[in-house]
Amino acid sequence: MDRMFERVEDLAEQVWQRVTPLADLSGGYALLDFPDYSNVGDSLIWLGELAFFERAAERAPAYVSTIHGFDLDALLRAVPDGPIFLSGGGNFGDLWPRFQRFRLELLAALPGRRIVQLPQTLHFADPARLDATRAAIAAHGDFTLLVRDRASLAQAQATFDCPVALCPDMAFCLGSLSRPALPVHDIVYLLRTDQERSAGLGTLTLPPRSIAADWIHGAPVPSRFERAMTKLGRTTSALAGAEPDYRRFRARARTELERGRALLGAGDAVVTDRLHGHILAVLMGIPHAVLDNSYGKVRGFAEQWTANLPGVALCDTLEQATAHALASARELA
Repeated sequence: MDRMFERVEDLAEQVWQRVTPLADLSGGYALLDFPDYSNVGDSLIWLGELAFFERAAERAPAYVSTIHGFDLDALLRAVPDGPIFLSGGGNFGDLWPRFQRFRLELLAALPGRRIVQLPQTLHFADPARLDATRAAIAAHGDFTLLVRDRASLAQAQATFDCPVALCPDMAFCLGSLSRPALPVHDIVYLLRTDQERSAGLGTLTLPPRSIAADWIHGAPVPSRFERAMTKLGRTTSALAGAEPDYRRFRARARTELERGRALLGAGDAVVTDRLHGHILAVLMGIPHAVLDNSYGKVRGFAEQWTANLPGVALCDTLEQATAHALASARELA
């Protein structure tokens, strides 16, 4: 770790210093890859990005989209020559292929256009897909990649012909957040249920007055009202630009954030192997134990940025994490 960070504000300032010089924000700009699925962490990133741009650009993005709702012609009409930002996260690689496929298609469609990838963690298991990404970046010519950890930095610098820099997660631009209510559990376990879950954490024995959950619901079937509002939003967007989409996306992301705050805030302490479970607990000031995911993303990030923040404990097993969380809960009792 280059230096020790002890405040959320320090990490937000790191984001400001590293992202602001990358593009001219005096005109219009685009922000792509809105997380239109039930994941508190990716919504937290999106809201942090909006908070950053509200300070840096003092205006909303002129064009926003999901990856499946992207319209190249609409982008070019709304932002003829400004920078294009791709939302940050942990999907740069081959573990979540639809996001990487969109990224490479965008590079191919807009050669030479300034594209900035906001902070990501890299993970490639297939050398052929890494080679395809290398070729796409080289052919594009004006791509900047921000990464969240040292391992991603080393891989990107050794592989890609583009500017690469370390940067904290964009969620820190939200600043400190409060608990929505008093806690009712000793421990809230927020544990992955997908392919990033580590097999080496041990077996969870749930203590009394504790709950275990994940914050992924999958893709819910929209209600009749939601379908009508979506149709209305698309119609209005066609008439008046991307502002309705921007407002709708922001509102949905805030709903996801409130769901996450309610879940983590219900515990005196938290145990999590989700990176944004860790980050949200930091923002809310909740003592918590941090476990790694399947390929080192969580520990790599924590060791780079957050290990020295108050209330954070890096643990190797569920047993260790439970012991730490119970001790923290007793201190608060």
